[in-house]
Parts: sequence; C-alpha cells; structure tokens
Amino acid sequence: MSQSLESPVVRAHREGVERLWTRPLLDACAELLPRVEGKTALSAESRCGAVVTQWIEDLPEETRVMALDSNASMLDCARERVSEAQQRRIFFVQQRVNALSYADEVFEASVCLHGLVSRRQLDEGLGELARVTASGGQVMAALPTSTSFEAFYDLLDEALRAQGLHEALERLGELKERTLVDAAAAVRSARSVGLHDLVVERVRWDLSFGSGGDFLQSPLIQETFFPHWSGAIRGSEREAVLGYIARAIDTYWRDRTFDTHVEAGLVIGRRL
Repeated sequence: MSQSLESPVVRAHREGVERLWTRPLLDACAELLPRVEGKTALSAESRCGAVVTQWIEDLPEETRVMALDSNASMLDCARERVSEAQQRRIFFVQQRVNALSYADEVFEASVCLHGLVSRRQLDEGLGELARVTASGGQVMAALPTSTSFEAFYDLLDEALRAQGLHEALERLGELKERTLVDAAAAVRSARSVGLHDLVVERVRWDLSFGSGGDFLQSPLIQETFFPHWSGAIRGSEREAVLGYIARAIDTYWRDRTFDTHVEAGLVIGRRL
C-alpha cells in the first residue's frame, strides 16, 4: 500500500468524510455538476479525489480540470485513484480555496464541495471561486448547514446547564446565528460576490453512530463543526462538557445507534 493511503489523514477522510458526506452528496447532486466543453474547470478542496474523478467522467475528452487541495497526502491519494487516461486531463496542485494563485476569469466553471463551514470560509471561498471563473461560467459550492446534527445542540445545551456554564450558552447562540451557515446566508454570500441566476438545493440524509465517542471523534464531525462547537466552550471546561455529552448519548440511546442527520446546502450561480 502506498504511503499516501497509509496516512492517518487520508484514511480518516476516506473512511469518514468521504463515506458520510462526499458520496451521499454526489449521489444527490452529480447531475448538477457544471458541463464544461473543451475548456479548463476547477475543483477546489478536492481532498482524496472523489469529486474530480466522478466529474471528469461526465466531461468531454478535451476538457481539463485543475484539482486543488492544501494537503499533499490527499493530493497523492487522488493521483493514485485516477486512471492513466484521466491523469492526462487532471492536474493536481496544492492550494487553498481562499487563497487561489490564478488570475481572474481563467476557468470555465468552479466546484467546491468541501472546506466551507463557517460564514467567513464561505464568503472567502465563494469570492475566490467567482473571481477565477470566466464570465458566463458556473460556480457550484456545498456546505453543511447549521440545521445538521440538531440533537447535538439539545445535548450541548443540557451539558452546559448541568455544568452551570451560562456564558457558554450565550456563546453557543451567537455561534449558530453569526458563524455557522444556513441556506439564506449562502444565498446572501453568493450574491455578495456577484453570482447570478442562483439555484439553491438542500440535501438531507441520515447518519448513525455506535456511541457518543464515535460521534464526537468522527472525522466528519472533526472536519466540520467540532472546531466551532468546541470554540464556544473555554478550554478548561471543554473536557467535562464533551464527556457529559458522550455519556448522555450512550445513556439515551442505550442498546441502539445514535441516529442523526446532516443537511447540505448546495449553491449554484453564474458569473456575469
């Protein structure tokens, strides 16, 4: 097995994020991926290549795709997943979506289905995608909305009250209102960067976790909401709160899985 496939980061992404987020999302929206004829398209935050390898299958032979990610091990994994013929059409580059080195209007279409969780990430990411997309080209982005994992917020509220952390309750409310994203915020962000003819889709699917620890330690949770959730709790208080939540899940869902859901907001717009 190659070094990239042995990487803990790669393994966690493929077994966690790709299985629980990328594949269900692609199953729901693959037909909405932009059709690019004979030009170059951009796949930002490509991770281990699941998106770009599926997208390239539906593009004409003469179309090329730039696949970007900030993690070198994930890019290595993506390279190994594509066929020799696809390697002549896909170019892998280490870059972040919020700091693209490309000139304005160089891609016929841009897609980003990972890495956009907070409002700041969405604003910066969509801004860069819109900037590098040619006039008339499509920009497509997906993000987990703040309505995902609703049961967790009830448990977090319970844990904070049990620990007497009333200030943290206020920070949690601010987190949901000002930091995390809903469909309306995604639309506002898309309009603010100059995208038009907007299409907004909300895709929702169910997930199951074997225990509270499995949920909190899931690569999907760790890559998306966990940094923001834990940021609402002071470091000295974090272990007690998260331990309370893990025990509560194991108690309330005893002898059965912790069933919850994730919702993706999908925004597609055209650059004038």
